[in-house]
Amino acid sequence: MSAVAVLKIGSTTSSLLVAKNLSAPLAFEQQVVNLFEPDAGTLLDKTIAHFTEIVDHLHCPRRLAAGGQALREFPDLRKPLDQRHWPVWIPDGQMEGRLSWFAVKAHEPEMDWLLDVGGGSTELASATETISLPIGAATKNMITQWPDNIHAEAPYAIGGTAHALSILAGQSVISQVDVERVHREITAHPDLLDFMDSVRRMIFPQGLAVIRAVMEHYRWTEIRYSPYGFLHGIWLAAALGRSGSDGGGART
Repeated sequence: MSAVAVLKIGSTTSSLLVAKNLSAPLAFEQQVVNLFEPDAGTLLDKTIAHFTEIVDHLHCPRRLAAGGQALREFPDLRKPLDQRHWPVWIPDGQMEGRLSWFAVKAHEPEMDWLLDVGGGSTELASATETISLPIGAATKNMITQWPDNIHAEAPYAIGGTAHALSILAGQSVISQVDVERVHREITAHPDLLDFMDSVRRMIFPQGLAVIRAVMEHYRWTEIRYSPYGFLHGIWLAAALGRSGSDGGGART
């Protein structure tokens, strides 16, 4: 199998993954770019240019770019991808949740439900249900009407907020007590977030608030962090022959 290169254009983090198989990536890079900021277009253009240079250097013609909530809201942000000849796929929130669920399920076969707190949206997914909520780490809103068909005890959590939370909690299995402790500690000592870049420091408290609200509403006693997610789901889709021109929200 030849190498496959994929770009994830997330609301706050854009990522590159080049691999022949997910167990041995040829390249993996991330850049924090808040797509809700006024200068997002310029920063994203530089990031995509850098990622494209890496892919060209690796002589990888099989490539696919996909985006989440920010690209759905601001389609003009796809221009740097079009200019550099990346096939572009903009799945809806439900498909984003499905891709993430399959990527995590492949590595965590015992998983039932998945929680993905992104920058612009939050997805909840299981084998039969996918729900996308308009809340995220880069938004200021919170919802009051929660879906009532979520039945999970210890779901897996993915994304930048969950990753940072696992670092602050010091473990990948994070209890509700751990979440509340981290909230109290960063409120009293904001310098605990100094290991993050400036964008992550700014949006992490809101992302943590989303996790706290979800856990409280569904009475979850713990969540389990997984490093896999939407980026790996895009890679699986591309490796299976998904292109940016075959429906399901795709646009070329």
